[in-house]
Amino acid sequence: MLIERSKWYNNAVSPVLFMIDDLANAWVDTNHNGAVDAGEDWGFFKDEEQSSFRFLKEHILHAHPEVKVTFFVPVGARVGMIRKPVCRMVSYPINADEDSKAFFRSIHQDSRFELAYHGTTHGIVGEEARDFVQEWASFLSLDEALARIEEGTQIYSDVIGERPAGGKYCGYASNEFSDASIDEAGFRWWCRFWNRGRADGSDDPSCGYDSDPVTNYDVKRFGKNGVLDIPSTVNGALLNGLYHGGIGMKAIVKRLFKRSFIRWKLREIDELLEKRLVISIQEHIAPSRDDGKRQSPNIFDDRESLLQIFKHLNGKKVWYCTCTELADYVNLRDHVSVTPIGDSQFVLQHDAECRGKRISLTCSEWRPFKIMLPGGDMVNVDKGEVNIEVMEGRYTIIMDSKQA
Repeated sequence: MLIERSKWYNNAVSPVLFMIDDLANAWVDTNHNGAVDAGEDWGFFKDEEQSSFRFLKEHILHAHPEVKVTFFVPVGARVGMIRKPVCRMVSYPINADEDSKAFFRSIHQDSRFELAYHGTTHGIVGEEARDFVQEWASFLSLDEALARIEEGTQIYSDVIGERPAGGKYCGYASNEFSDASIDEAGFRWWCRFWNRGRADGSDDPSCGYDSDPVTNYDVKRFGKNGVLDIPSTVNGALLNGLYHGGIGMKAIVKRLFKRSFIRWKLREIDELLEKRLVISIQEHIAPSRDDGKRQSPNIFDDRESLLQIFKHLNGKKVWYCTCTELADYVNLRDHVSVTPIGDSQFVLQHDAECRGKRISLTCSEWRPFKIMLPGGDMVNVDKGEVNIEVMEGRYTIIMDSKQA
Protein backbone atom coordinates (compact mmCIF):
# COMPACT_ATOMS: atom_id res chain seq x y z
CA MET A 1 0.00 0.00 0.00
CA LEU A 2 1.29 3.44 -0.93
CA ILE A 3 1.08 6.01 1.90
CA GLU A 4 2.05 9.64 1.31
CA ARG A 5 1.90 12.99 3.07
CA SER A 6 -1.06 15.11 2.00
CA LYS A 7 -0.20 18.47 0.49
CA TRP A 8 -2.74 20.24 2.72
CA TYR A 9 -4.33 19.36 6.05
CA ASN A 10 -7.36 17.02 5.83
CA ASN A 11 -6.14 16.26 2.30
CA ALA A 12 -7.96 19.42 1.23
CA VAL A 13 -7.90 20.47 -2.40
CA SER A 14 -6.85 24.00 -1.38
CA PRO A 15 -6.41 26.05 1.79
CA VAL A 16 -8.68 29.12 2.02
CA LEU A 17 -7.31 32.22 3.78
CA PHE A 18 -9.25 35.43 4.39
CA MET A 19 -6.66 38.20 4.80
CA ILE A 20 -7.79 41.62 6.02
CA ASP A 21 -5.34 44.52 6.13
CA ASP A 22 -5.05 47.47 8.46
CA LEU A 23 -7.09 46.47 11.47
CA ALA A 24 -5.67 49.31 13.56
CA ASN A 25 -6.45 51.51 16.54
CA ALA A 26 -7.62 54.22 14.13
CA TRP A 27 -10.68 56.07 12.85
CA VAL A 28 -11.17 58.45 9.91
CA ASP A 29 -14.06 60.91 10.32
CA THR A 30 -14.98 61.16 6.65
CA ASN A 31 -18.35 62.80 7.40
CA HIS A 32 -16.78 65.46 9.65
CA ASN A 33 -19.56 64.94 12.20
CA GLY A 34 -17.53 63.73 15.18
CA ALA A 35 -19.37 60.39 15.31
CA VAL A 36 -18.50 57.03 13.82
CA ASP A 37 -20.41 56.13 10.67
CA ALA A 38 -20.33 52.86 8.73
CA GLY A 39 -17.02 52.36 6.94
CA GLU A 40 -15.05 54.96 8.92
CA ASP A 41 -13.68 52.73 11.66
CA TRP A 42 -10.42 50.79 11.30
CA GLY A 43 -10.60 49.23 14.78
CA PHE A 44 -10.69 52.23 17.10
CA PHE A 45 -14.36 51.55 17.94
CA LYS A 46 -13.56 47.91 18.72
CA ASP A 47 -16.75 45.76 18.68
CA GLU A 48 -19.17 48.65 19.15
CA GLU A 49 -22.18 49.40 16.98
CA GLN A 50 -21.07 50.90 13.63
CA SER A 51 -17.59 49.42 14.10
CA SER A 52 -15.97 47.65 11.16
CA PHE A 53 -15.31 44.53 13.23
CA ARG A 54 -19.03 44.31 14.08
CA PHE A 55 -19.91 44.74 10.38
CA LEU A 56 -17.53 41.94 9.42
CA LYS A 57 -19.01 39.55 11.97
CA GLU A 58 -22.67 40.32 11.32
CA HIS A 59 -22.75 40.89 7.57
CA ILE A 60 -20.11 38.47 6.27
CA LEU A 61 -18.89 35.91 8.79
CA HIS A 62 -22.30 35.18 10.31
CA ALA A 63 -23.35 33.55 7.03
CA HIS A 64 -20.07 31.62 6.80
CA PRO A 65 -18.88 30.64 10.30
CA GLU A 66 -16.38 28.21 8.80
CA VAL A 67 -14.24 31.09 7.48
CA LYS A 68 -11.13 32.08 9.44
CA VAL A 69 -9.47 35.51 9.27
CA THR A 70 -5.88 36.70 9.49
CA PHE A 71 -5.89 40.40 10.36
CA PHE A 72 -2.77 42.36 9.41
CA VAL A 73 -2.26 44.96 12.12
CA PRO A 74 -0.14 48.15 12.05
CA VAL A 75 0.73 48.03 15.74
CA GLY A 76 1.75 51.67 16.21
CA ALA A 77 -0.15 54.86 15.44
CA ARG A 78 -1.10 54.16 11.82
CA VAL A 79 -0.46 57.23 9.68
CA GLY A 80 -2.88 58.56 7.07
CA MET A 81 -2.27 59.02 3.37
CA ILE A 82 -1.24 62.69 3.07
CA ARG A 83 0.57 65.31 5.12
CA LYS A 84 -2.38 67.73 5.12
CA PRO A 85 -5.48 65.53 5.47
CA VAL A 86 -8.94 66.60 4.40
CA CYS A 87 -10.56 64.30 7.00
CA ARG A 88 -9.64 64.10 10.67
CA MET A 89 -7.92 60.86 11.60
CA VAL A 90 -7.55 59.48 15.13
CA SER A 91 -4.78 56.91 15.54
CA TYR A 92 -3.01 55.26 18.47
CA PRO A 93 -0.85 52.18 19.08
CA ILE A 94 -2.78 49.00 19.81
CA ASN A 95 -1.42 49.09 23.38
CA ALA A 96 -2.48 52.69 24.00
CA ASP A 97 -4.80 51.74 26.89
CA GLU A 98 -6.23 48.68 28.60
CA ASP A 99 -9.47 48.68 26.58
CA SER A 100 -7.53 48.67 23.31
CA LYS A 101 -5.24 45.91 24.50
CA ALA A 102 -8.20 43.82 25.63
CA PHE A 103 -9.96 44.21 22.27
CA PHE A 104 -7.01 43.22 20.10
CA ARG A 105 -6.03 40.42 22.47
CA SER A 106 -9.58 38.99 22.42
CA ILE A 107 -9.49 38.76 18.64
CA HIS A 108 -6.22 36.84 18.64
CA GLN A 109 -7.51 34.48 21.33
CA ASP A 110 -10.55 33.57 19.22
CA SER A 111 -9.87 30.33 17.32
CA ARG A 112 -11.39 31.84 14.15
CA PHE A 113 -8.94 34.75 14.03
CA GLU A 114 -5.32 35.77 14.37
CA LEU A 115 -3.42 39.04 14.43
CA ALA A 116 -0.40 39.25 12.14
CA TYR A 117 2.29 41.92 11.92
CA HIS A 118 1.85 44.79 9.45
CA GLY A 119 4.50 47.24 10.55
CA THR A 120 4.31 50.12 13.01
CA THR A 121 3.00 53.24 11.23
CA HIS A 122 2.60 51.60 7.77
CA GLY A 123 4.94 54.16 6.20
CA ILE A 124 5.76 57.83 5.67
CA VAL A 125 3.21 60.32 4.34
CA GLY A 126 3.91 62.74 1.51
CA GLU A 127 2.20 65.76 0.02
CA GLU A 128 -0.03 63.51 -2.10
CA ALA A 129 -1.05 59.87 -1.82
CA ARG A 130 1.30 58.92 -4.66
CA ASP A 131 4.20 60.22 -2.54
CA PHE A 132 3.45 57.80 0.32
CA VAL A 133 6.46 55.59 1.14
CA GLN A 134 5.47 52.15 2.44
CA GLU A 135 7.19 51.07 5.65
CA TRP A 136 9.63 48.43 4.38
CA ALA A 137 10.48 50.53 1.33
CA SER A 138 11.56 53.35 3.64
CA PHE A 139 14.37 51.53 5.46
CA LEU A 140 17.87 52.56 4.42
CA SER A 141 19.68 49.62 6.01
CA LEU A 142 19.09 46.16 7.42
CA ASP A 143 19.85 47.45 10.91
CA GLU A 144 17.18 50.15 10.59
CA ALA A 145 14.63 47.59 9.43
CA LEU A 146 15.46 45.22 12.29
CA ALA A 147 15.29 48.02 14.84
CA ARG A 148 11.84 49.07 13.66
CA ILE A 149 10.63 45.47 13.63
CA GLU A 150 11.86 45.02 17.20
CA GLU A 151 10.02 48.17 18.23
CA GLY A 152 6.83 46.92 16.61
CA THR A 153 7.01 43.36 17.87
CA GLN A 154 7.47 44.68 21.41
CA ILE A 155 4.14 46.51 21.08
CA TYR A 156 2.54 43.36 19.65
CA SER A 157 3.95 41.24 22.49
CA ASP A 158 2.74 43.72 25.09
CA VAL A 159 -0.82 43.12 23.84
CA ILE A 160 -0.77 39.46 22.80
CA GLY A 161 1.82 38.01 25.14
CA GLU A 162 3.94 36.49 22.38
CA ARG A 163 5.80 37.57 19.27
CA PRO A 164 3.94 37.52 15.93
CA ALA A 165 4.38 34.40 13.81
CA GLY A 166 4.16 36.26 10.51
CA GLY A 167 2.99 39.30 8.64
CA LYS A 168 2.89 41.21 5.38
CA TYR A 169 4.79 44.02 3.68
CA CYS A 170 2.80 47.24 3.78
CA GLY A 171 1.46 47.82 0.28
CA TYR A 172 3.40 44.69 -0.75
CA ALA A 173 6.36 47.07 -1.14
CA SER A 174 9.92 46.14 -0.18
CA ASN A 175 13.55 46.89 -0.96
CA GLU A 176 16.92 45.15 -0.89
CA PHE A 177 16.95 44.93 2.93
CA SER A 178 13.40 43.70 3.46
CA ASP A 179 13.57 39.93 3.03
CA ALA A 180 16.70 39.67 5.18
CA SER A 181 14.97 41.68 7.92
CA ILE A 182 12.03 39.26 7.98
CA ASP A 183 14.36 36.26 7.99
CA GLU A 184 16.62 37.58 10.75
CA ALA A 185 13.72 38.81 12.88
CA GLY A 186 12.53 35.20 13.21
CA PHE A 187 9.16 35.30 11.44
CA ARG A 188 7.88 31.86 10.40
CA TRP A 189 5.84 33.10 7.45
CA TRP A 190 5.34 36.26 5.41
CA CYS A 191 3.19 37.67 2.59
CA ARG A 192 5.59 39.37 0.20
CA PHE A 193 3.67 39.99 -3.02
CA TRP A 194 0.27 40.70 -4.57
CA ASN A 195 0.73 37.60 -6.74
CA ARG A 196 -2.58 37.97 -8.59
CA GLY A 197 -1.24 41.15 -10.13
CA ARG A 198 1.11 39.17 -12.37
CA ALA A 199 -1.81 37.37 -14.01
CA ASP A 200 -3.58 40.70 -14.41
CA GLY A 201 -0.64 41.96 -16.48
CA SER A 202 1.23 44.09 -13.95
CA ASP A 203 5.02 44.15 -13.93
CA ASP A 204 5.16 46.17 -10.70
CA PRO A 205 7.69 44.68 -8.23
CA SER A 206 4.91 44.46 -5.62
CA CYS A 207 3.40 41.67 -7.72
CA GLY A 208 6.52 39.52 -7.54
CA TYR A 209 8.51 37.99 -10.35
CA ASP A 210 6.97 34.55 -10.85
CA SER A 211 4.95 34.35 -14.07
CA ASP A 212 4.32 30.60 -13.83
CA PRO A 213 0.54 30.06 -13.43
CA VAL A 214 1.14 27.29 -10.88
CA THR A 215 4.15 28.21 -8.76
CA ASN A 216 3.04 31.86 -8.54
CA TYR A 217 0.06 30.76 -6.43
CA ASP A 218 1.77 28.15 -4.30
CA VAL A 219 3.80 28.50 -1.12
CA LYS A 220 7.54 29.10 -1.44
CA ARG A 221 10.42 29.80 0.94
CA PHE A 222 12.99 32.53 1.26
CA GLY A 223 15.93 33.46 3.47
CA LYS A 224 18.46 31.37 5.36
CA ASN A 225 15.78 30.13 7.75
CA GLY A 226 13.32 29.14 5.04
CA VAL A 227 10.55 31.61 5.89
CA LEU A 228 7.33 30.44 4.28
CA ASP A 229 6.18 32.83 1.54
CA ILE A 230 2.36 32.80 1.39
CA PRO A 231 0.93 34.16 -1.88
CA SER A 232 -1.99 36.60 -2.18
CA THR A 233 -4.21 35.22 -4.91
CA VAL A 234 -7.79 36.57 -4.93
CA ASN A 235 -9.14 40.13 -4.87
CA GLY A 236 -12.20 40.26 -2.61
CA ALA A 237 -13.76 42.69 -5.09
CA LEU A 238 -13.70 39.98 -7.77
CA LEU A 239 -17.44 40.25 -8.53
CA ASN A 240 -17.94 43.97 -7.96
CA GLY A 241 -18.46 44.53 -11.67
CA LEU A 242 -21.82 42.87 -11.18
CA TYR A 243 -22.87 44.49 -7.92
CA HIS A 244 -21.41 47.98 -8.41
CA GLY A 245 -21.23 48.24 -12.18
CA GLY A 246 -23.19 51.46 -12.63
CA ILE A 247 -25.89 52.07 -15.26
CA GLY A 248 -23.93 51.82 -18.51
CA MET A 249 -24.61 49.27 -21.25
CA LYS A 250 -21.76 47.03 -20.05
CA ALA A 251 -23.20 46.94 -16.52
CA ILE A 252 -26.70 46.21 -17.85
CA VAL A 253 -25.39 43.28 -19.91
CA LYS A 254 -23.61 41.88 -16.84
CA ARG A 255 -26.82 42.02 -14.83
CA LEU A 256 -28.83 40.42 -17.63
CA PHE A 257 -26.36 37.55 -17.77
CA LYS A 258 -25.69 37.51 -14.04
CA ARG A 259 -25.18 33.77 -13.63
CA SER A 260 -22.89 33.51 -16.63
CA PHE A 261 -20.86 36.51 -15.46
CA ILE A 262 -20.45 35.01 -11.98
CA ARG A 263 -19.34 31.66 -13.40
CA TRP A 264 -16.90 33.38 -15.74
CA LYS A 265 -15.29 35.42 -12.95
CA LEU A 266 -15.19 32.48 -10.53
CA ARG A 267 -13.05 30.52 -12.99
CA GLU A 268 -10.19 32.32 -11.28
CA ILE A 269 -10.94 30.41 -8.10
CA ASP A 270 -11.77 27.16 -9.91
CA GLU A 271 -8.33 27.19 -11.52
CA LEU A 272 -6.73 27.45 -8.09
CA LEU A 273 -8.83 24.51 -6.90
CA GLU A 274 -8.01 22.40 -9.94
CA LYS A 275 -4.28 22.87 -9.37
CA ARG A 276 -4.49 22.55 -5.54
CA LEU A 277 -3.15 26.05 -5.00
CA VAL A 278 -3.61 28.65 -2.28
CA ILE A 279 -6.87 30.62 -2.20
CA SER A 280 -6.04 33.74 -0.20
CA ILE A 281 -8.64 36.48 -0.39
CA GLN A 282 -7.31 40.03 0.05
CA GLU A 283 -9.38 42.76 1.74
CA HIS A 284 -9.17 45.92 3.87
CA ILE A 285 -11.12 46.51 7.08
CA ALA A 286 -12.50 49.89 5.94
CA PRO A 287 -12.81 52.11 2.85
CA SER A 288 -12.07 55.41 4.69
CA ARG A 289 -8.91 57.45 4.01
CA ASP A 290 -7.87 60.82 5.36
CA ASP A 291 -7.38 62.19 1.82
CA GLY A 292 -11.11 61.72 1.19
CA LYS A 293 -10.59 58.93 -1.33
CA ARG A 294 -12.02 55.43 -0.98
CA GLN A 295 -9.71 52.51 -0.28
CA SER A 296 -10.24 49.38 -2.34
CA PRO A 297 -10.75 46.51 -1.83
CA ASN A 298 -12.74 46.82 1.40
CA ILE A 299 -15.26 44.63 3.20
CA PHE A 300 -18.07 47.22 2.91
CA ASP A 301 -18.01 47.68 -0.86
CA ASP A 302 -17.19 44.02 -1.44
CA ARG A 303 -19.73 42.36 0.86
CA GLU A 304 -21.81 40.84 -1.96
CA SER A 305 -18.71 39.72 -3.83
CA LEU A 306 -17.29 38.04 -0.72
CA LEU A 307 -20.53 36.28 0.12
CA GLN A 308 -20.70 34.94 -3.44
CA ILE A 309 -17.10 33.72 -3.27
CA PHE A 310 -17.69 31.88 0.01
CA LYS A 311 -20.96 30.46 -1.31
CA HIS A 312 -19.06 29.12 -4.33
CA LEU A 313 -16.63 27.35 -2.01
CA ASN A 314 -19.44 25.65 -0.06
CA GLY A 315 -19.33 21.89 -0.53
CA LYS A 316 -15.84 21.95 -1.98
CA LYS A 317 -13.06 20.15 -0.17
CA VAL A 318 -11.20 23.18 1.14
CA TRP A 319 -9.42 23.88 4.40
CA TYR A 320 -10.31 27.19 6.07
CA CYS A 321 -7.28 28.26 8.05
CA THR A 322 -5.27 31.21 9.27
CA CYS A 323 -1.89 32.00 7.76
CA THR A 324 -0.13 30.59 10.83
CA GLU A 325 -2.12 27.35 10.67
CA LEU A 326 -1.14 27.02 7.02
CA ALA A 327 2.52 27.70 7.78
CA ASP A 328 2.58 25.27 10.70
CA TYR A 329 1.15 22.45 8.59
CA VAL A 330 3.50 23.07 5.65
CA ASN A 331 6.48 23.19 8.01
CA LEU A 332 5.33 19.91 9.56
CA ARG A 333 4.71 18.32 6.17
CA ASP A 334 8.15 19.31 4.94
CA HIS A 335 9.87 17.76 7.96
CA VAL A 336 8.06 14.42 8.06
CA SER A 337 8.53 11.53 5.64
CA VAL A 338 6.82 8.14 5.39
CA THR A 339 9.14 5.12 5.37
CA PRO A 340 7.47 1.71 4.72
CA ILE A 341 8.59 -1.39 6.64
CA GLY A 342 7.46 -4.49 4.82
CA ASP A 343 3.86 -4.66 3.62
CA SER A 344 2.01 -3.71 6.79
CA GLN A 345 4.11 -1.22 8.77
CA PHE A 346 5.66 2.19 8.38
CA VAL A 347 7.42 4.84 10.42
CA LEU A 348 7.22 8.62 10.25
CA GLN A 349 10.73 9.99 10.03
CA HIS A 350 10.65 13.43 11.67
CA ASP A 351 12.46 16.11 13.60
CA ALA A 352 11.91 16.20 17.35
CA GLU A 353 9.79 19.39 17.20
CA CYS A 354 7.27 17.59 14.94
CA ARG A 355 6.37 15.04 17.61
CA GLY A 356 2.80 15.18 18.86
CA LYS A 357 1.52 17.22 15.91
CA ARG A 358 -1.04 15.87 13.43
CA ILE A 359 -0.18 15.22 9.81
CA SER A 360 -2.56 14.20 7.03
CA LEU A 361 -1.79 11.07 5.05
CA THR A 362 -3.28 9.69 1.84
CA CYS A 363 -3.34 5.97 1.14
CA SER A 364 -3.79 4.06 -2.10
CA GLU A 365 -6.33 1.75 -0.40
CA TRP A 366 -9.80 3.33 -0.36
CA ARG A 367 -11.57 0.55 1.54
CA PRO A 368 -11.87 1.21 5.31
CA PHE A 369 -9.04 -0.11 7.47
CA LYS A 370 -7.27 0.75 10.71
CA ILE A 371 -3.83 1.93 11.70
CA MET A 372 -2.44 0.94 15.07
CA LEU A 373 -0.30 3.72 16.48
CA PRO A 374 3.06 2.98 18.14
CA GLY A 375 1.36 3.32 21.55
CA GLY A 376 -1.34 0.78 20.67
CA ASP A 377 -4.30 3.09 19.96
CA MET A 378 -6.34 2.49 16.82
CA VAL A 379 -7.21 5.07 14.14
CA ASN A 380 -9.80 4.50 11.42
CA VAL A 381 -8.86 5.25 7.81
CA ASP A 382 -11.70 6.12 5.45
CA LYS A 383 -11.46 6.63 1.70
CA GLY A 384 -7.69 6.57 1.92
CA GLU A 385 -7.39 9.61 4.19
CA VAL A 386 -6.36 10.03 7.82
CA ASN A 387 -5.03 12.69 10.18
CA ILE A 388 -2.52 11.04 12.45
CA GLU A 389 -0.26 12.01 15.34
CA VAL A 390 3.47 12.07 14.63
CA MET A 391 5.11 9.60 17.02
CA GLU A 392 8.26 7.54 17.45
CA GLY A 393 7.97 3.88 16.51
CA ARG A 394 6.10 1.72 14.05
CA TYR A 395 2.59 2.23 12.70
CA THR A 396 0.79 -1.02 11.79
CA ILE A 397 -1.79 -1.37 9.02
CA ILE A 398 -4.67 -3.62 10.04
CA MET A 399 -7.00 -4.77 7.28
CA ASP A 400 -10.28 -6.58 7.80
CA SER A 401 -9.72 -10.28 7.34
CA LYS A 402 -12.13 -10.24 4.39
CA GLN A 403 -10.02 -7.55 2.70
CA ALA A 404 -6.59 -9.02 3.35
